Amino acid sequence: MENKSPLEHLLLPLLVVATFAAIFFVLETDLSAPLKFFASMIVLLASAKGLSIITGVQSEWGIILVRTRKGIEMIKKVAKHEELWKFFADVGTCLAFGIMGYFVVQRSPQGRLKVLATAMILLTFLLFFVSPMVLPFLSISLGLSLGTESGGVTTSTDLLGPVILTSAVYLGGLSTMVTLSIISYGFTVLSAVVDSMLFGADTISQTSPGVTLILPGINIPLIEGILALVLILVVHEGAHATLSVIGRVPLLSSGLAFFGIVPVGAFVEPDEKRLVTKPREIQTRVIVAGSTANLFTAAIVFILLFGFLFITEPLKETGWLVLGGMEEETVIYSVNGVEVNGVHDFNFTAGEEVLLETDRGEISMVTNEEGMLGINYVPLSWAPYTHYNFFPLDFLFRLLALIFCLNFIIGIVNLLPLPLFDGYRLVELNIENKMIPKAIMWICIAAFLMNFLPWFF
Repeated sequence: MENKSPLEHLLLPLLVVATFAAIFFVLETDLSAPLKFFASMIVLLASAKGLSIITGVQSEWGIILVRTRKGIEMIKKVAKHEELWKFFADVGTCLAFGIMGYFVVQRSPQGRLKVLATAMILLTFLLFFVSPMVLPFLSISLGLSLGTESGGVTTSTDLLGPVILTSAVYLGGLSTMVTLSIISYGFTVLSAVVDSMLFGADTISQTSPGVTLILPGINIPLIEGILALVLILVVHEGAHATLSVIGRVPLLSSGLAFFGIVPVGAFVEPDEKRLVTKPREIQTRVIVAGSTANLFTAAIVFILLFGFLFITEPLKETGWLVLGGMEEETVIYSVNGVEVNGVHDFNFTAGEEVLLETDRGEISMVTNEEGMLGINYVPLSWAPYTHYNFFPLDFLFRLLALIFCLNFIIGIVNLLPLPLFDGYRLVELNIENKMIPKAIMWICIAAFLMNFLPWFF
């Protein structure tokens, strides 16, 4: 690239500042979330074009790839621990396929039992400790309001959603779990659509979409969201690359990926033509490594997150966090002089004046005809809704929570047998009758699309 003039060097920081200012303006408008998203995408596409002109690096649909060999050299060093990484990937195969993974892993019977036992221990931890906490930790960021009533104020208890058949998870793994979940909820949505269209019921408006976009700055915090997504992609692509090196599959390039001026992760390009010529065992390890790395990261960060919460317990705010019924994210410290932290059952009468002490000062409210305030809240004593008065702690908490949640979600969803997902490649590679993977794929595509239907009603 030719040398740039001082003016051209100045253009890059100006472009960055202008782009962030434009996105901030979009996010502060009264536009709906989908319109904010599309407006932000237009801004980032424009910034990608500007960045391409200034730096001379090509952009395609807003994506700019900055290639370097340094990442490949680092991956080769990490890949020296071959047996550990092979064991890691084989455990991932049993996480994906459950007990059936025993027949996919290519080891001695004793070696397969060791892999399966490790996978079942990790699967139990993920199923009973990690997964139940994902929705609660994401609920505030995604604007979910889940609750029951208590003393005229709505609180949150039902946080887990539909019960997943444990037997299916152990037998068929996380791939089976996420596939059955998408299909079953797809039929739930389809049933609601039929009820609404044929019988005039209001079912579909009360049915939540089964899938949603996770967008930094739109429904999750901007900076924490970007950092979490970057880490997810580094972990995911790094694992693919490491197992590629171990499987003697050449890496064509590596580097950083940007959407406009926003870093969206790292990338590594294994030689796909060489990969498909390798034995099934090597291909399976390379393909499953990405999701396995995300799930391991989710489990590790889950432990770190609760360690962080334990250490910082004395520094947490106490009270109720408001989700609706008054200005959101208001913290209520007391009701009529009674300090609140957990769930309290206040017996108000209709038309009674209630005095709330909050972080925004004292607020007076009057109960409705049912003796209720109509406030939707969650106690700050519940781990997912922790707040700190000290910004660095609050930022670190949100960052750890997003890294934990998004790694788990992306690790699981990537196991779906859908085109371009690793899950489909795993199923296609390890099932001899190729009609079966294709049938599963088309059923899954239909169910996946059905999960989107509530967005259109």
